[in-house]
Amino acid sequence: MKKIIFKTIAVALIFTGLNSCRKGDDLYISPNAPSAATPASMLSACEVGTFNSLEGGAERIASIFMQHSSGVYGQMVQPEEYAPIESDMDNYWNTLYPNMLNCKLLGDNFGSVDPNYRGISRILFAMNLGLVTDMWGDCPYSEAFQGASGNLAPHFDPQQSVLSAIQTLLDGAIVDLANSTNNVTPGGDDFIFKGNTASWTKVAWTLKARYYMRLSKKTGFDPNVVLTDLANGIASNADNCNSIHGSAGAETNGWAAFLNNRYGYVVGCQTLIDSMGNMADPRTPYYFDTTYEGNVAVGNLLGDLNPNVSSWGPYLGGLDNTGNANPSKSVPLVSFAEAKFLEAEAKLRINASDATAVTSLNTAITASISEVTGTPFSGTLPVIYTAANTTIHTVILEKWKAMFADPVESYADYRRTGFPVLKMNPLGLLPYIPKRLPTSEQERTTNPNAPTPSLGAAVWYAQ
Repeated sequence: MKKIIFKTIAVALIFTGLNSCRKGDDLYISPNAPSAATPASMLSACEVGTFNSLEGGAERIASIFMQHSSGVYGQMVQPEEYAPIESDMDNYWNTLYPNMLNCKLLGDNFGSVDPNYRGISRILFAMNLGLVTDMWGDCPYSEAFQGASGNLAPHFDPQQSVLSAIQTLLDGAIVDLANSTNNVTPGGDDFIFKGNTASWTKVAWTLKARYYMRLSKKTGFDPNVVLTDLANGIASNADNCNSIHGSAGAETNGWAAFLNNRYGYVVGCQTLIDSMGNMADPRTPYYFDTTYEGNVAVGNLLGDLNPNVSSWGPYLGGLDNTGNANPSKSVPLVSFAEAKFLEAEAKLRINASDATAVTSLNTAITASISEVTGTPFSGTLPVIYTAANTTIHTVILEKWKAMFADPVESYADYRRTGFPVLKMNPLGLLPYIPKRLPTSEQERTTNPNAPTPSLGAAVWYAQ
């Protein structure tokens, strides 16, 4: 990441963003005089920062909570025992908030003359902010980026307001991306879509559906809104929004980097492997390294800490059949499969007997298998769904299997729907899967406005 970031003022802005922009003003470079920055260099930095966030520690913890993975060694045992480490949250916040600041400054500095750049930055901002509120609930937003003006203790906005702000960001992005009056437009500096505004617009609409579905338990929720958003969204795997790594510009895949640096800390969980019928599902040998286990996946059992089982496989940039990790592996951040799962759920919320929900569900599973294996799938699905056995439960169950690269989505679904039904880990120090992450230690100790809810306090959309 440093090769890109250090070419811009973003490195200085990263330091101003620590602790929600409360410190580091001596390193601050005025956004009114961005002498070293261009929209191109800032966009590249924002995308790299987003890849780091969405392939980082919060995702790994969600993967463990959702029993995609097991933490069996080192600091990853604590999430396995439902006791995530408070000080680890500092690292995650100190990636997420500086990156959101960069996204904001890109829009503030260049949006009036280069609205296409601002449109992309708003989408990236929304993705990072969505991860923060999914994992911590209430969070700094309206006062978050005011360190240079002296606000060193931002208040935490209610999650309801944060979700509304995400929709506002995405609405603004859609307008910006439709604006053809730009001094310069994104190209190769946009690692994901090379400046294709139509592709970015589809992502924005799909994200609107994602974050509106968070409200499914709330009065006034209308699943028709989800369907309307999706009608403008991602329409095939070719539209997927993927992280980009390696020679294409954005360096190391975060999952692969963790595996290379801390091999044996996180392994496959037997819960997911059993739910997929082991090798009966074509995705299994891509999710998990099976070459050293007799060509089957072997996961860690709940209540055990066994590192001598299947690690992550080639899909996340993990071990392939040669025993090597792949740091250039791309993974989906927003996908066609996710869109079709959202569509299936929305249809069932409108009409529990809607036969077209089955088609949406089966299309979602097919899209997931095709994306994971890299080959168009036309065979028999691992599980056969009909109108008789398609429910919101089965939709979320299958989505859980598919969201291996984005377990935060499964974590959000689990908390708002109760599905999939998961057994508690006997090693757990709590009688429930944590309902959020702990407040960042730096935030707790330096910001008097920081709340410190317990791990058992549900985030607003899950109440």
